[in-house]
Amino acid sequence: MTIKDVESKVGITKANIRYYENEGLISPKRNDTNNYREYSEEDIEQLKRIKVLRVLGVPISDIRELKDGNVTLNKVMENRLRLLHEEEQSLEAVRRVCETLLHCHLPYESVSESILERDEASWSEQLAKVMREDITKEILTPKQFNKNLALMLSYGYLICAVVSFLLGDWMYSYSEDILTPEMLIRSPGLIEKGVPFAITFGSSFFFPVILCIICYGAMYFTRNTKILMVVFHINAINLIPLSVITYMFARIFFLSDQKDIYVDGTYFGLFWLMIAAYVVILFLLSRTWNHFFGKAQYVVAAAIGYTAVMTLIGITLNRQWLTFFVGFFLFTMYIGLNWFHAYQEAKGGNRYFAITESCRIMNILGTIFDMKGKTTPAWVER
Repeated sequence: MTIKDVESKVGITKANIRYYENEGLISPKRNDTNNYREYSEEDIEQLKRIKVLRVLGVPISDIRELKDGNVTLNKVMENRLRLLHEEEQSLEAVRRVCETLLHCHLPYESVSESILERDEASWSEQLAKVMREDITKEILTPKQFNKNLALMLSYGYLICAVVSFLLGDWMYSYSEDILTPEMLIRSPGLIEKGVPFAITFGSSFFFPVILCIICYGAMYFTRNTKILMVVFHINAINLIPLSVITYMFARIFFLSDQKDIYVDGTYFGLFWLMIAAYVVILFLLSRTWNHFFGKAQYVVAAAIGYTAVMTLIGITLNRQWLTFFVGFFLFTMYIGLNWFHAYQEAKGGNRYFAITESCRIMNILGTIFDMKGKTTPAWVER
């Protein structure tokens, strides 16, 4: 049966069904003809069990352990009752304070921390929990989502620009020293010299790529916003060596006739500064034109237009117009289409969703990988 049939039979949404599938709680088969999911009666029964346990507040991790047979239902219920007892004690303290406020007929102006009971540790814990929920559960409007995403991305690319201005020359000269293959041309011992060059080039290029994968894994398996912000900064800084190495690769193998043109860290800094400006332009377009992110064609048109303008500017600064064209075209398309995709998924999204999408876009492998529902409010609140 189709996901619509399951939705009506079980009484949960498509998003929840797919989320439980991504968590490994159900495993629907695929139709060999059209590759659509086909849900069985066993999947239906499993979803009904999941629904009951989630109503009781059993976490996803415990349901997975139950399904895999690693824990018994009795053990899960014991853990749940223990947590409920702790929650009851906390709620009892809240109830006593609320009753005191009610019976004393205190005005709003008299509310202060002095009315709380002396157990500061429990109240601090309760406050931290409420503050986290207020942040993650805040549902953003489309305009608010665009604003959050624009602020994060422009900030990230500004970091790239600043670091490029400060360290770009060093990174470029270092890459040029280890990636120059002239020693291999018309030289005896080609294999002996070629292997070290390949190893050096590989380590220089793939280390930032591996760091991207590590950052993606950290982002995928955490919901802690502090960790996400650390990952975001690492992703931003990691873009600089990636761009330098990629440019050096293109210069060696595709722009060999333009090696006399000097490029330094200033060019890389200006590139990231212009990318940050492009993010601001996209945001302003979305503010003045509500349907800008409604169609991908608009995003593509903006990318092409901005690339054309930047290429013309690049020609006046440097003769490598092809480099400017390819660089700006790829990044403007990458940012615009990823933003478009995030905007389409942002309906009913919260601030956590905006932070996670910013981290994903800042990671150059963000298009290849998918968060698979990990940014949905259900995942945050579980």
